[in-house]
This record gives sequence, structure tokens and C-alpha cells, in this order.
Amino acid sequence: MVPMRSASACSSSPGSRSRLASGLACVALWLACSTVVVSNLGCVHTTGREPPASVLEIATATTDADVWVDGEYIGQVAAVSGKLRLAPGVHRVEIRKPGHFPVQRTVRVGKDGGGTVVVEAELLSDPR
Repeated sequence: MVPMRSASACSSSPGSRSRLASGLACVALWLACSTVVVSNLGCVHTTGREPPASVLEIATATTDADVWVDGEYIGQVAAVSGKLRLAPGVHRVEIRKPGHFPVQRTVRVGKDGGGTVVVEAELLSDPR
């Protein structure tokens, strides 16, 4: 894992392709580090403390359904529920399983984080 660069390390003067590539790499690194899903394998933060977050718990009888957060596939319910941490803000959580109607919920994590966000998901069979 590569530590996050400082803002001054990412600055570059215009006119150089290598500097432009370096700047684009810094932007990509910043985007990767600012993702809404914070895991134990996330970015290295220079503040010395972990950013505020809340744990996502999914209440469903179908533990092999897929979990999507803000349009990104996260994993199956059994592997994700109670372990996934969400950063402060509004998030779109979707539970999907082939042959069933998806369940979509919008959840809000307070700016101070903490606690548990529970999404109840009853996956109904799709008769098609």
C-alpha cells in the first residue's frame, strides 16, 4: 500500500507530459482514497486517526445475495454484513440476487459516524 501524497507533492507545472501523468496519478490516488466505503484495507490517512464511519448491517434471510453501495459491488451479504464501514454522508445500498427483485435503500451516516446502519431486505421472487 502506498501512503497518500501531500498536496504539494501532487502539484505540477503545465507543459510536461510526465508532469501531467503525475498529476493525473495524484488525482486517481485522491479519488481512490476518498471513496465512500472505508475498509480496514483503505487509504493511509496522515491524521493519525481513523475517519468517522458507521457499520452497515444487512438484515435478510438470503445471505448469498450481492451487496452494492453507491453503484459499486462490495460482496455477498454473509461477507459484508456487520463488517463494512460507511463514511459520513448519504449512500445508496442495493441488495441483488438473480431471480429476485432487488432491494434499494438510501441510508444516511452522520458526520460524526459511529453506530450501526441497518438495512432490512426481503428479497421477493421474480416470477419471470
